[in-house]
Amino acid sequence: MDRAANAQLMDQLQTGVVLLDDRGCLLSWNAWMTRHSGIAPEDVAGRPIEDVFVEMKHSRLLNCIQQALRFRLSSVLTPGLNPSVLPLYQKPGDRELDQRMQQLVYVTPTCSDPYACLIQIQDMTATVRRERRLRAQSSQLIATTYRDSLTGVGNRRRFDQDLSERFREARSRQIHIALLMIDVDDFKAFNDRFGHQKGDEALIMVASALQEGLRQEGDCISRYGGEEFALTLLGADQEAASTVAERLRLRVEGLRLLHPTSRTARHVTVSIGISAVVPSMELPPQTLVSQADLALYSAKDRGRNRCMCFDHTVTEVRACV
Repeated sequence: MDRAANAQLMDQLQTGVVLLDDRGCLLSWNAWMTRHSGIAPEDVAGRPIEDVFVEMKHSRLLNCIQQALRFRLSSVLTPGLNPSVLPLYQKPGDRELDQRMQQLVYVTPTCSDPYACLIQIQDMTATVRRERRLRAQSSQLIATTYRDSLTGVGNRRRFDQDLSERFREARSRQIHIALLMIDVDDFKAFNDRFGHQKGDEALIMVASALQEGLRQEGDCISRYGGEEFALTLLGADQEAASTVAERLRLRVEGLRLLHPTSRTARHVTVSIGISAVVPSMELPPQTLVSQADLALYSAKDRGRNRCMCFDHTVTEVRACV
């Protein structure tokens, strides 16, 4: 097949083809390259490729070309690690917005005279966009799996995971971990008086108040079940956990949600049970839950709308300092 037939064949390819001589100068490229670069082959013939694409200087692509010419080594540049290697555009309008094509680039040494290096470029824009969309959908699915559908905070699955991971980290680092069990006082009476729709609205407001009262971004309120919420605090001893608990209690009280059938106040309140430990190998995470639950029950028994702590020194519940 003669050179003209070769050129005609290359022009029919839906892939960019660039031919370089042994000095790295452009011999030719196909119609695909002309279409997506906006540069005719006669305007680049004989010029070093880095003079045509100035930004290539000191780039990974230029290094690959030099390795192909000097050491006969082939290379592949993927769009994930080398996005938009060359200023190539799917449509003329993309050039004005500098929305470059995502490119998969093959650099191959050749044995045919006068060609010394072959560069092939595939348009991966659609593939990259699809992968990004799938990752976004996957992230959204994971977020939905761990989010309570009513309140928007973490669900029981999220709490179980947080507790397991943070308990393991606290045990490994030998630092404190605290657990807050939070229960809306007399919530059944609230539902009986106002109905489940108003009850749901109240839970959403309480969850939002709790979320806004957290100490740092990594903390996550989870709905443990019904009107009960839970929070693990990595690196918090009993004093720090008590401070957070009191802040959360006051935030909910500050909502001033009318609750005329409450035995505690005329508005919605919460009771909070707290346990904080430095985990040992013998202590399972569920022990922390049991201790915080015991403290919560004590807060309920002593009049509600208060925080109670499980005291490990005497293995009993006491009022938080």
